[in-house]
Amino acid sequence: MTSPGAGRRAVGRGAIITRMRSLVVASLLVAGTAAAEPVRAPFHVSYDADHLDLDGRVLQFQMSRPAGSAELVAVGEDGQPLGTGSASYDKQPPGTWLSVSWTQPAEARVLKLQLRAVSTDGLVTRVELIPWSVTIEHEDVNFATNSAAIEPAEEAKLDASLGKIGEVVKRSEKFVKMQLYVAGHTDTVGPAGKNLTLSLDRARAIAAYFKRKGLALPIVFAGFGEQVLKVSTPDETDERRNRRADYVIAPVGAPPPFKGPYLKAHVSWKQLR
Repeated sequence: MTSPGAGRRAVGRGAIITRMRSLVVASLLVAGTAAAEPVRAPFHVSYDADHLDLDGRVLQFQMSRPAGSAELVAVGEDGQPLGTGSASYDKQPPGTWLSVSWTQPAEARVLKLQLRAVSTDGLVTRVELIPWSVTIEHEDVNFATNSAAIEPAEEAKLDASLGKIGEVVKRSEKFVKMQLYVAGHTDTVGPAGKNLTLSLDRARAIAAYFKRKGLALPIVFAGFGEQVLKVSTPDETDERRNRRADYVIAPVGAPPPFKGPYLKAHVSWKQLR
């Protein structure tokens, strides 16, 4: 899994790394026109996660009217500006992919991007994007064969992961509402359908443990079975690295921050109650 998703911030970099990205609109404001002028079509911008390069610090977007200019501010996890960028356009027609880049410290991590786009006829749109997610690096729980029960000897691993999750929450909760994703996986030993159920049960067990331990974030979980192998193996291969779980923090309301082979799995995310 790649950084599906990023500019990076060196807080706990040995344990917490950004791998996944999501994109969510936090606000939209369109400036109107004078009452005496003819009514003009609404002005808006369009974008998606595939047209955002956090590593290269370039955002691509489309305007619904001929393009004039754009300004962008990158905001870090502490809510403070990291850097800015701007671009001028030559009346490119609506629907053209436009680019604006920005500068920022090399090791900083972007929490949100604030874009101000201007059409050639003076309309202004302001959009805030949150392309932020954090994967929690951790030691995976060892489950007994065909079991989703967390054994007491494994609880210390989950407690350590909970501490890392708490670091992310403490750092950014003032600036973004977030939730935790728990994704379970298995190796290729056994029937695929049984592995799918087993991975779901194990993800649920981990999510429930975090909740019992006081994690206040909303938690969603899913089981991928053997559909997204970390290490490609033939069927019926006992591969420890494929028996794993992902813990990813992302903004509430954003699409799940999983890309690549995850998108082909077609699983249903369930909210822990």
